Amino acid sequence: MRARGTSVLLGLIVVGVVQAASTQNKPGLLVRLYDVGEELRWLPAIAPGELPNVVKVVPVADLRSDRNDFDALQSNFVAELVGFLEIQQEGVYAFRLISDDGARLWIGGRLIVDHDGTHGPTPKDGRAYLATGSHALLIRHFNAHGEAQVRLGWQPPGASPNRFEHLPAEALSHDPTLTQATAPGRKKIIPPLRRGRPGDGRPLETSHPGFAADEQAGFVPSDKQWSVAGGYLSFRAGEGQPAPDPVVWVPGDEFLDGAPVYSPFKDAFRDQKLIVPGGESKRVSLETIGEISQGCVFRFGRGPDVPFGATEALPLEMLTVRAMRNGLEIEFTRPLDPRVGWDPESYYLEQWPLDAPGGKAPQRDGVVYPVKSASVSADRRKVFLEIPDLKPSHVVYLRLLPPCVSEDGELPWSTEAWYTLNVIPPDRTGQVRPPPAKEPQNVLTDEERQAGWRLLFDGQTTAGWRGFGKDTFPDQGWQVIDGCLVRVGSGGDIATDEEFGDFELQLEWRISPAGNSGIFFRSSGEFRYAWETGPEMQVLDNAEHPDGQDPKTSAGSNYALHAPPRDVTRPVGFFNHVRILAEGPHVEYWLNGEKVVEYELEGPEWEKLVAESKFKSMPKYGRMRSGHIVLQDHGDRVWYRNVKIRTLPQGE
Repeated sequence: MRARGTSVLLGLIVVGVVQAASTQNKPGLLVRLYDVGEELRWLPAIAPGELPNVVKVVPVADLRSDRNDFDALQSNFVAELVGFLEIQQEGVYAFRLISDDGARLWIGGRLIVDHDGTHGPTPKDGRAYLATGSHALLIRHFNAHGEAQVRLGWQPPGASPNRFEHLPAEALSHDPTLTQATAPGRKKIIPPLRRGRPGDGRPLETSHPGFAADEQAGFVPSDKQWSVAGGYLSFRAGEGQPAPDPVVWVPGDEFLDGAPVYSPFKDAFRDQKLIVPGGESKRVSLETIGEISQGCVFRFGRGPDVPFGATEALPLEMLTVRAMRNGLEIEFTRPLDPRVGWDPESYYLEQWPLDAPGGKAPQRDGVVYPVKSASVSADRRKVFLEIPDLKPSHVVYLRLLPPCVSEDGELPWSTEAWYTLNVIPPDRTGQVRPPPAKEPQNVLTDEERQAGWRLLFDGQTTAGWRGFGKDTFPDQGWQVIDGCLVRVGSGGDIATDEEFGDFELQLEWRISPAGNSGIFFRSSGEFRYAWETGPEMQVLDNAEHPDGQDPKTSAGSNYALHAPPRDVTRPVGFFNHVRILAEGPHVEYWLNGEKVVEYELEGPEWEKLVAESKFKSMPKYGRMRSGHIVLQDHGDRVWYRNVKIRTLPQGE
């Protein structure tokens, strides 16, 4: 992939742990190449036990597909560069990672540069303070399609500013005793967790709003000490006393490497809440089951290490999570919007096995555990999640999915929680409540019938729809779920059996986080793709999908040609209402009650726009006077409902 180069400099990271490299190390870096065979957008983990397709040694960290450095692998593959970096001069080093597509750099086990995602050969910079000696070096890279490359340069202390050089070969080595076994075939991966805005899969970038809520609170010495070593938090009676079993596991950050961190338990947190400092501070909420302590860790923020203030001053977030015999209870700082909280699909859950005695961090296996039901309390501050298969001695990773907003429309400060489930409470049971009645969907009023409207989707079957350009409906890719047409897997676009010329179309769509889809009209089934003939109204999560950065490809646009004047989408997870009017050459797009696009499918302005666009080589684009309504499979989960149409006589 190709794109204009950009450079971002990250903050300084101190890497104080020096790993002794064996005197038997050999020059160069060990390269492992894995053929994944799946569409990649972010850097995945390779499943345990999978052997690479190719293993070789390279003298420097510089691989390019135009030199055949990735051997026969051309798309959807992962590369790992493993070895040691020898530092002769202590000081601050700047590193520049250039990759196509995404890559990440770790030194001494700490993430120095995060350049993940699909993009062209662009640079991204990071800095680290390195002591003399050998530091473990790891680069993980993936390529989706097109050209591929990964290069690492550095700027040693005292070097000329903005001048980066290749890491010298004499500073790089690898352990020759590492297995170099290979195996053919496609490799199983563990998809990465979604990385949304800060606080939602990404570290927070600002201080917590509760910092200023209680200026009198501060550190108060206590007879209880807590320590963090190897990622596990424990309590002890005092400095120098033996530590009991770990209480919770804390997600990694800079403070976790090296010597244990000791701090007094704060009296301000007698309600069993404390702040663990780091590059991004974590908040810990504890509870005791019998004689065993356990609890939950949340992202907190960046800034001075001071306690929480009053709950009323806090943003919407999970205040605490409690384990139940039959699930988990979430308590929020603010009441939820009455429309949200009840949908089990609004909660994402994994369980990672613990090995606290061995001092090992829990490892993901990629298994997602369904939430059976979600019950909201009367005051809308608590939600009980019924989870049939909770596992003790695991870390439960819990994530709030859209829609999740407060009654004031506020998004969560952070969406993630890590609950260390040492034991399951034997006598504490969460209450399962019946959900409120839902409003009827996919129905017509008497007035709509009299006006000529009819349903294109009955809410129960796929009658009237088929795969675009096919004779059957892709049941494995699209399903009817809870009154919606839902894209659940690879199935291709779906189209109406009928063709329509002049019409007024209405429907509602809901998109998944970072998701993409589209609505085409007047598309001819004689062509391979709907977009070769039919204009598209874009369906998108503007906040997270890259297309949302360009108004001409944002939600509500006439894709790549006409931009809406502003973003009128509702928060991700809520349904958006669409109205498309097509009468002869005249077209209007309406989104959530506002006209966002209006254009004519003819004339000098239209011809100029098409000639300067991706559609210039498609002679039938926008020229069909009738065709199918098409819903796009763009690889993401999307919901459609209340799809209805009325045909317009010519000239109405």
